[in-house]
Amino acid sequence: MKRDVELLLLKLADGGRILRFSEPQSGLCLEKRLDSTESVARQKARWKHVFIAMLERELGTAG
Repeated sequence: MKRDVELLLLKLADGGRILRFSEPQSGLCLEKRLDSTESVARQKARWKHVFIAMLERELGTAG
């Protein structure tokens, strides 16, 4: 079963960034404040992998 994973990247007033992954059907989400010294793309890929693994563990196949 394929799940729709939504991504939201917010830029804060202090210059920081928040990355949020969510899966609307289950309501599960993962929110992380990004490290300003590391590439956004690298962090996005890593946290997406973590979120998908969490979905697979908690809900079964995440597709």
